[in-house]
Amino acid sequence: MREGLAKIVSLDETIAAISTPLGRSALGVVRISGADAARITKEFFRSSAPLQHRRSQVGTWVDGRGEAVDEVVVILGEAPRTYTGEDLVEITAHGSPLVLNRILETIRSAGARLAAPGEFTLRAVANGKMDLMQAEAVREFIDAQTEEQARVALRQIEGASAKRINPPKKELVDVIAHLEAGIDFAEDDVDIPAAELVEARIKGISEQLAALQKTFGFGRLLVEGLRLTIIGKPNVGKSSLFNRLLDSDRAIVTEFPGTTRDILTEAVNLEGIPLRLADTAGVRETSDQVERIGVGRTLEALADADLTLVVLDGSKPIDPDDRKVLSKAEGLPHLVVINKSDLPQIIDYSSSNVSALRVSALTGSGFQDLRAAIRAFLLERRTDLADDFVLTSARQNEALERALVGLETASAAVLEGVPHEMVLLDLYGSLAALNELTGEVVTEDILDRIFSTFCIGK
Repeated sequence: MREGLAKIVSLDETIAAISTPLGRSALGVVRISGADAARITKEFFRSSAPLQHRRSQVGTWVDGRGEAVDEVVVILGEAPRTYTGEDLVEITAHGSPLVLNRILETIRSAGARLAAPGEFTLRAVANGKMDLMQAEAVREFIDAQTEEQARVALRQIEGASAKRINPPKKELVDVIAHLEAGIDFAEDDVDIPAAELVEARIKGISEQLAALQKTFGFGRLLVEGLRLTIIGKPNVGKSSLFNRLLDSDRAIVTEFPGTTRDILTEAVNLEGIPLRLADTAGVRETSDQVERIGVGRTLEALADADLTLVVLDGSKPIDPDDRKVLSKAEGLPHLVVINKSDLPQIIDYSSSNVSALRVSALTGSGFQDLRAAIRAFLLERRTDLADDFVLTSARQNEALERALVGLETASAAVLEGVPHEMVLLDLYGSLAALNELTGEVVTEDILDRIFSTFCIGK
């Protein structure tokens, strides 16, 4: 069992839960995991043949009085060749919430307890069936809303993370071992590599890990979605552009300025990545208190956006309100969109930093180029490793960052001639961060952060 998990995860108890969503359906599944899973199943399952490992068996599930609850299909998995690494039973019944709850109650009456969110997967980690990054990928796979999200998560579940993390980690362990040997056997003339060679090895490890960390920008967008905020002065067609990107009349559109007073958000799939669109109140000087609050929220959304669309009205000259909007977006990732290209063009926009895209939210003209520009922004954040390795959570990024900081400090210390005992403190700190990344060393707080977001039954 992984270090730390033995003290945190109790494997003595048998757990059970309904693993399919609540509500009526054709079928529903109840899972049991633990040392008593087979015993409990045999107590309530009536069949003409004995249970066998990975063999589906049809029979009747009965309650404590021997009355039939439902006709079910039971599959027994014997430890350690199961998802959790323990004896695992899956009971497939009719998807009536009443039936599934009755089955669950019989199991609990025989000594099992209700599983906590993600506890089946937590036990898989504790029993060495997967690492912590794979466990996080399980949740992301369940939550996936696009094919790209599902594809990347499946790669992580299959062990892509370990294949990328393990080589630099093994190299780090080797460097530590050489330095430790030099300290322990200094009197035995053990050869210690020159400082330049040690520093070169540490630098090589850092470069490998830095390449992995660069995937976080794309990974965060993949999991959380690209936050795209549409801003502009009133009546430039922000809501019309918002509706056109959604292919839906989601926002109210009128000819009166200031129609949108609050932020309206929707999600759409773009190139396999969820795009979180935000339509905002027009930015302008106003004495209307409600509109001023809306403008304030617009500026907050601008600060939180991954990408901003600054919308200008091509049928009118640029005015002070337009310049204010452009100045607010300056220094932030943004695209300038000149709307109303179906009307005679009066606007005179030029910039050496950001070129403008001309569109018509009314006719749809130019939207192919706009979508291509948004896709290009996404692809800029996709690294060469993104096909098989992506950091997807702040926890993973923080752990890798700590590992890199430790390596950087150790590298500088080696060149400065700092005693190896002190260098090893930084190297061990980096190793601990990598072990935390994959779950070899873990704390209860980290487990709570990860598994509290899982559904019960997984």
